[in-house]
Parts: sequence; structure tokens; C-alpha cells
Amino acid sequence: MRAGELHIGNETHPHNHTAKITLYGEKNSEAIVYDNAIEAGNKVLANVGTVKMFGKPRTTKMTRLHAEANKGDKEILVETGLDLVAGDRIALAATSFKYEAGEYFTISSYDGETGKITLEDEVHYNHWGAPQSTAETYNGVDIRGEVLILSRNIQISGEDIESWGC
Repeated sequence: MRAGELHIGNETHPHNHTAKITLYGEKNSEAIVYDNAIEAGNKVLANVGTVKMFGKPRTTKMTRLHAEANKGDKEILVETGLDLVAGDRIALAATSFKYEAGEYFTISSYDGETGKITLEDEVHYNHWGAPQSTAETYNGVDIRGEVLILSRNIQISGEDIESWGC
């Protein structure tokens, strides 16, 4: 019988410190082949048993832009009271017909009382935001830009060799 388990924290006792798993391999390394039909690549975390990871809870996984973020801005406005800190990674979803206008940023600072995030880099595209939800105006749809909170204290990443990450 094939089995295996990987546990980091659990539901009642999440892992509150940093846990980092780094996958190693080069772009031209041999791929792993499980059978004639399944090829997994050369950076893989494989388990046929149980994998459970419970990290430090975050206040939210997503928020909305509370004001427009325009090309060249280094500050954006979101809701107050989040647990964002310098170094956290976020993503701004595209709010236009240009689907590739989503962007990734590292936070320089966050003011929990005002909701102001200062970014390390400038915004490259315009992202629409407003102080209040647009759900009543647009048949239940809030069209303000989504801000995804990407940072977690449990990380699985690939060694970056020749731009071959994970």
C-alpha cells in the first residue's frame, strides 16, 4: 500500500511560525514519470496519502479597492483593520477589458486606521475602486477592483534557476 503524510499545524493548533518548502531542479532536469500517462515535471511535491497545512489565520484573503489606483501610483486604499505588514505580497485584479492588466506588488507599509497601502513599486495599469460597494447598482455585483492577499506563513516555492521557479 502506498501511503505518506505531511502535516504542518492542524485545525485547532495552526502553525504560527514560518514554514518553507523549497523544490529544487533545473529547467532541463529529467521529469518524473509516474506511468506512461502521467508526467509531473521536475519540481514536484507528490504524496498519495494526506497533505494538511494549517498556517496562521489571516483576517481576510481578499479586499476591494476603496479608491481608484492609477498608473504611476505607489499608494492604494483598501479597507481598514487588516493584518497586512511590510513585505506581504498582494495582487490587483484587472478591472478593464485588458485581462492581462493584473499586477503583483510587495507592501512597504499599511496603515490599519486609514486603509492606505504603500507599495514598493508603481502601479502599471489603472484599477477601478470606490468607497462603497456597487452591488445595489449592478444587480448584486461589486465591480470594485479585487485586492488578493497572497502572503502566507507556510510557503512552497521553487529554487529560481534560469527563471525556472515553481
